[in-house]
Formats: sequence, structure tokens, C-alpha cells
Amino acid sequence: MPYREEIIGNARLILSDCREVLADLRSGFDAVVTDPPYGISDAALKIGNRVGKRRGGDNVWHADSEWDHAIDPAWPKMCCEVTEIICWFGQWRKREEVAASMSYPLRAEIVWAKDCHAGPPSPVAPRDERIWVFSKAGMKPATFETSVWDQPIIPTWEHKHHKNEKPVALMQRLLAWVGKQTICDPFMGSGSTGVACAKMGLSFTGIEQDPSHFDTACRRLDRAMREPDMFIEPSAPAQQLSFIEPSEAG
Repeated sequence: MPYREEIIGNARLILSDCREVLADLRSGFDAVVTDPPYGISDAALKIGNRVGKRRGGDNVWHADSEWDHAIDPAWPKMCCEVTEIICWFGQWRKREEVAASMSYPLRAEIVWAKDCHAGPPSPVAPRDERIWVFSKAGMKPATFETSVWDQPIIPTWEHKHHKNEKPVALMQRLLAWVGKQTICDPFMGSGSTGVACAKMGLSFTGIEQDPSHFDTACRRLDRAMREPDMFIEPSAPAQQLSFIEPSEAG
């Protein structure tokens, strides 16, 4: 697939499959904080007839999640090769599957309690997601937290860059709790983890294989670097490092 790399302030964004490049990024990341495919075969929503911006019964405002059919057991192991702390988002049914593929023990499970349910009854309508924390040698968080985090979702589809986008405030809370400086996200999506890092002055490396999501992440990171939070010094504008056409990439 094509390879492209952007440096935006203290963020490094890579357009590629993480399975092809993560092993070469052995730069001593303090933590991997990532929201990979959940392995739940997430099909297009069927919501029936409705009025307003979203008309009809099909999901026409975001593409189908055809990539979310299975969790590759190689993903957790790859993450363990580049860091000693991993924060991994997932769906409750997949905890044992993910944990079995990790090289490190499970240290904590954080329940993200949303302000509304996000799916049909199965047998109850879910209003939570999980964050599993794995580490090689225990955890020493930087802030006190409990195991349930009440955090609103992004309010409407109109404001979302990605079907499974996480609120930046949630990612900032997680990063503050982890308390590390160099963060890697091998499944960057639209870049919410990177935006949170930019607002907090943290170093970020993100990998994304979808060109559309990668471009969105670049725009969001550039904007975040130009409009940092108070006490965070602005970073340099984006610059393209390299671009290889698909024919050249093999």
C-alpha cells in the first residue's frame, strides 16, 4: 500500500498498515494508547424511516465497517514489542480474546460509561465500552481514578470524523492517568489520541492505513497544534516527509 509520512509539531503521522511499519519504530514509546477494530462485524446501521438529516433506514453518513470482522492476534503482540504499557479499547465480549494474545498481564479494566446507549438490546442496550490496561511490570498511574468513567459521547453524527471516534476529553483523561510522554497509536483513525496529545504537549506517533482517515487526522492535528491549550507552547506547522506511489511501494 502507499506510504506517506507527516511531521506536525511533535507528532509523527504514518499512512501505512501498522503490521508493516510498527516493528521498525522501536523508539521506546512510553505507552501504546489505541482503539483498534473490535472484531464484532459491525454492519451498517438499520434504523428505519426517519426525518431530518438522516433519512431512511441505512447508514449513509459513514461507510460500512467491513474491516471490523476479527481481531488479529498479532496486533497485541506487536504493541508489546514497542512499549511496556498498553491501553486497549474494546467490547466486553472480547476481553479474553485480547488478553490471550497479549504478552503482558491485564492490570486494569476501565468502563467508559456513556451518557446514552449506543446499540440495540443484546439482550440489554449497551452504553459502555472497555479500556483494558496491560503492562509488563505493574502500573503507577499519575492520577487517582476509579474503574468507571462517566464521559459523554460525541453528541451527533454530524460532528463525528469517524464512525467509532472517541471524545478528545476521554483520551485526555486516559493520557493524564497513564502519565507518560511518548504515545503511539497503531490504529490512529481520525486522530483523537493525537489531538489529545497535542493539547497536553505530549509526543505522538500515529499509524493509519485508510487515506481518508489519515488526511482527517493530519488536518485535526495541524489545527490542534495551532490552537494549543493554555501553557502548551505552539508547535511547527506540518511538513510532508515522503510519499511513495502504490506502484513503487510494491
